[in-house]
This record gives sequence, C-alpha cells and structure tokens, in this order.
Amino acid sequence: MKFSLHYTLQSKGSWEREYIDYLKEVKNAEKLGFSGIYVGEHHFSEDGWSPAPFLALSAAASVTRRVKLGTNIIVLALHNPFEIAEQTAVLDIISSGRAILGVGLGYRPEEYAAFGVDPKQKAKIYDEKLQKVKDLLEGEAVQAGGFRLKVYPRPVQKPRPPIWIAAKSEEAVKKAAYRGEAWIMDPVTDINVLKKRMEVYIKELLKIGKTVKDFPLRREVFISEDEKELEKAKELMLESYKEDYYAWGHLQDSEGREIDPKKVPYEEIKEQVLDRMIIGKPDQAIKEIEKYQKELGTTELMIKLSFPGIDHKMRMSAINTISSKVIPYFNLK
Repeated sequence: MKFSLHYTLQSKGSWEREYIDYLKEVKNAEKLGFSGIYVGEHHFSEDGWSPAPFLALSAAASVTRRVKLGTNIIVLALHNPFEIAEQTAVLDIISSGRAILGVGLGYRPEEYAAFGVDPKQKAKIYDEKLQKVKDLLEGEAVQAGGFRLKVYPRPVQKPRPPIWIAAKSEEAVKKAAYRGEAWIMDPVTDINVLKKRMEVYIKELLKIGKTVKDFPLRREVFISEDEKELEKAKELMLESYKEDYYAWGHLQDSEGREIDPKKVPYEEIKEQVLDRMIIGKPDQAIKEIEKYQKELGTTELMIKLSFPGIDHKMRMSAINTISSKVIPYFNLK
C-alpha cells in the first residue's frame, strides 16, 4: 500500500502562505516515505481551490526527487488538448519522469460556461480530447485546421506518462477500463457502491484482456493522537464539504445517487459524509484503511488533509503521525 498527499490549496487566509506551506509539506513528505503528490483543479472558488495544478506540481518537482507528481484531476473537457499534452510532457521532463496525468469529466456548469464548452456535448468533447492527448504524448501527429501537429519536447516516460481516469457512475467506470491505466476512486462514494463499481471495472478489464497495477483511492483523512486536533479537523472538514462538494451537488447517498442540495439539508447527510472520511487515532485509521485495501484492492491511498483552517502545524503533525504510525504498519505486513 502506497500513501500519497492530495492538495487543493484552499485558504481563507493567505494564499501565498498556503503555497509556501504546501512546498514545505511536499518536501518533508518525500523524506517521510510518502509516494506521491497530487493536485486537483476547480475554478471560481472563493477559497482559491487550485485552478492551475501543473504550476503547483512543477513547483513540487523543484523540491523533490522521488515522489510521483499527478493531476487529480484535470477537468479535461475545459482545455485545449495540445496545451494539456505540452504541460504534461514538460512536467514529466522537469521531474525526470515522475508525471501522472489524472483526468475527469467535471460537473460544474459555471466552469463549462467560462471555458466556452457546451455542457450537453461535454462527454463527446472529453472523449475526443482524451484521445488527442494520448496520441500527442505518444508522438503522433494530430490534425488542427490544415495542419498536422506533434508536441515537443517529448516526455521522459515511454510511450507516455500514465493516464489515470476519475469516474463515479457505473457507465463511466466501465469506460475508465478502456480510457486509461488506472481508475481513480473518488472520496465521496460509499465503500459499498465502490465495491460494485470495482466489480464492473474488473469485469471490463477482463473482457478486453487488459491488466492494470494501480488501484488508487482518494479519501479525506486526518490522523492524530490528539483528541482536540481530531475534533477541530472534523469540524473544519465538514464545513469545507458544505461549502464546496455539497453546494456543488457532488455528494452521493449510500446507494450512489446524487444528493440535491436544494432538497436535502446538509445536517441530514453529515454522518454519511463522515463515514467516508478517515478521522481518528492511528489504530482506528489503520482498521479503516485495511478495509479499503481488502474490499477494493486499493494499492494507493491519496490523502487530502489540507482544508481551510487546518494550518501547516496541524497538517505536519498528521503527516508525521501517518509516517511513523500508519505507513510502517502496511510496509511490514
């Protein structure tokens, strides 16, 4: 089991401080045995949810030597595929072959409006752009107007950096088997729904004769020996979810159905949200992580513990606890 950190770089204080602390944490996390750093993408959030993940990952590349550096995820339909291929290639070069391109469809109408993408056509646009990005990263020429263009410089990894696919619905998970080298399990889906999705994913892989080695799972995590820290983290994480995922209509119930924030009060679903987070002391957290490992075959836990209000000191405390109390348990199994 690998352990990685996932960042969204949100802050209700100083964004400059947030990015400085992020780089300190990234550098320390590598020394402490973490395997990867991932950065997400969203736009127009008042807390500054990272709109430029390639820039943040490039900065992380400059202070690390070993950890993988991945987008989790790029909302691919919003972007020019030539641009994404170029940025992925450059990240792979400056990190000496450590880039992972995580992509997803996205769901926020304001983002599609701002980037000039018709939301009714987003699935078709997403598939077309994904194929172009793959071709470009593998050195193929792609048609643009009257030109056939290749991307330079070429990435270090051959035939290209891995492409990981975020997917929630059953149909999207089926397609993930064809689209990329891994399916990224999201943080808002109940474990029982994920088990059903995993069965679909494995069945589809077998059907096409494809083997994958990575089964990454993202979860919101805070692990500490300090009860006060745990309680504070829980409150801040729930508050953040109310302001983003809940307000954006991204949350699901225990059956995998979307929760409409206009119809369902947040107080009614807070316990469901908490069930999908890992908040507790090391022994308790280990049991929860083992459950994901056993029931989903999880090979990498992408940990998000950077929420507004959880400052650098608290985050480093959790990172150190995970490094000293949790990672060794799984390494010695």
